[in-house]
Amino acid sequence: MRYTDGTTFWWQANDGSEILACCLQENYVARNDALDRIKRLPHNPHLNPGQTEIIGFFGVGNHGGGPTKVAIKQILDAQKDTGLANVKFSTLLEYFEGFQKKTKKTAIPRITTDLQHHARGCYSVHSEVKRLNRQGEHVLMAAERFATIAWLLQGHPYPQAALEHSWKHVLYNQFHDILAGTSIEESYNDTRDQMGAAKHAARHILNESIQTIARTIDTSDEGNTIVVVNPLPWPVKTVVNPGGMVGRELTHPYHIADEKGKPIPSQAADGDRIGHTTKLFTAEVPALGYRCFSAKSGAKTVKVAKTLLGGRDFLDNEWWRIEFDPSTGQMLRLYDKKNKVETLTKGNVLACMVDSSDTWSHGYDEFRNEAGRFGSASLELLELGDIRATMRIVSTFDKSTIDQTVSVYRDVDTIDCKFRINWQQKYTMLKLGYETTITEGTATYDTAYGSQVRNTQGFEEPGQKWFDLTGTANGKTYGFGVLNDSKYGFDVRDGIMRVTMLRSPAYAHHDRGRYDSSKPWSIIDQGWQTVHIQLVPHKGGWEAANVAKKSWELNEPVIVHVESGHKGALPANASFLNATAANVLLTVLKKSEDGKDLIIRGYETAGKTGAAKVQLPHWKKSLDVTFAPHEIKTIRINTKTWKIRETNLLEE
Repeated sequence: MRYTDGTTFWWQANDGSEILACCLQENYVARNDALDRIKRLPHNPHLNPGQTEIIGFFGVGNHGGGPTKVAIKQILDAQKDTGLANVKFSTLLEYFEGFQKKTKKTAIPRITTDLQHHARGCYSVHSEVKRLNRQGEHVLMAAERFATIAWLLQGHPYPQAALEHSWKHVLYNQFHDILAGTSIEESYNDTRDQMGAAKHAARHILNESIQTIARTIDTSDEGNTIVVVNPLPWPVKTVVNPGGMVGRELTHPYHIADEKGKPIPSQAADGDRIGHTTKLFTAEVPALGYRCFSAKSGAKTVKVAKTLLGGRDFLDNEWWRIEFDPSTGQMLRLYDKKNKVETLTKGNVLACMVDSSDTWSHGYDEFRNEAGRFGSASLELLELGDIRATMRIVSTFDKSTIDQTVSVYRDVDTIDCKFRINWQQKYTMLKLGYETTITEGTATYDTAYGSQVRNTQGFEEPGQKWFDLTGTANGKTYGFGVLNDSKYGFDVRDGIMRVTMLRSPAYAHHDRGRYDSSKPWSIIDQGWQTVHIQLVPHKGGWEAANVAKKSWELNEPVIVHVESGHKGALPANASFLNATAANVLLTVLKKSEDGKDLIIRGYETAGKTGAAKVQLPHWKKSLDVTFAPHEIKTIRINTKTWKIRETNLLEE
């Protein structure tokens, strides 16, 4: 990012809100050079026009850090030197206040774009820490929601201290070198422990909260009750794998029934270990709530209506036909049957890129040169039943192997691609590519509580749970969304969308250090790892296709709780939170940090005003809330009066 009009500026978000920001002059690594900096800063060519208040950090480490005796003495000496600028120990707040008082408004530029880019390899290096971060964020949000429901429903103690402690573990590891994957190897031992502790605590809270709710559900019907729990504040329709426990104490074969006892289609599938099976079934589950199903003794034949086919090199259902290349394992065709669009010329292209950059990829904007592609594939139609059809593809490159599955379904339009990667390459990047038929496309990337349009020139770009290319295909507006469970680096060029799956430099290799292969430097991302990708071809824009919500469904799938039989006051299905507007995505339900109020947070996804009813169906409450385009909104509810007020992110 070049700051041609000054390095202190207003940064404006897509919703119009803004914040005064400053990019430090020179660099952010301070040493014992405070006096030299004091002399240089007034003459820096990147100051704002007429700027007289100037900021400089001191101390050892990134962004200043620990002050040293030498630096403090240099500053004290500078204060006595009348030939230098007036120097004082200060704070960021004092700097911004002083800058605004003494700088003309016309001299403060406004920036409305990303403040990018620095070290693009950081988006993808060290797959494990990226996955731990994504999992930690989502399981903690789910735990907060159900802990809040258990508190409201049953007066169950809200685990505020445990949640805060766990969030601090996650946030600590979002430090720029840890989450970037550029710390020394030893630091990731601590990260693994801290993130594991946060996830364990969150899952304990989540399980305890769900059990608290489930013990008051009427599960007295015969058979083994399967409580399918939806952690998201909108209804979902998905395929459920309840695990092998559901068949205990039943006469086999058994069947699955809904909450009214009606048998529903199911499919035998491999269980959690060798020799065990489970029953897949499709469930529609209400928003932030649950629905009860049951496993019952005896076989039942249930008619299925929609298409589901598979062969040695194809999968076919109501929505899609996917054809595979038997030699490479790549998709040769993904045909949208509803809209009559050929969406891909190639898909699941696994390309190994030459990557001689350091761990950060300093100085690299894009990765174009291939070392080769995975091939020599073997294909197998792994399963074909009433619920799901799955193709298994095993392919190799040099010493590395990828075992992938592609699944389509009879009753949902999801396309699941799961990759188990045994990576043995050094200083190589793995890209997953989709060569779309889309022309004149706009690339949009998921960001925290929003989205951002970015370039289509092939530069490596950051994103979160999804990215999308929407343009023209077969003469109509058409798009292709790619969702992920753990990746943050992507690129788009000439209609080709690529996910950076992993990179494998040495740990903390910083230019201009030279990697010497004769020394036993540890290489990042070696061995087995997993990635889950979902494909969302869609007519029209990504907004109407609910790409944002689908990405949350991938990262927070339904939870299965097998409950014993008992009477209870709660019905067989219930919803606790929902928003009626399709373009409003609710993310947070929690108890307030101070007091006993209820906090709900969400954002507008599509860039248009969203008038929504925020509903709490169990309590028969409905709140009228309007979201401005791209707005992040936090509302605080008094649980005694049910009066609401808007707050900032600090709940104030």
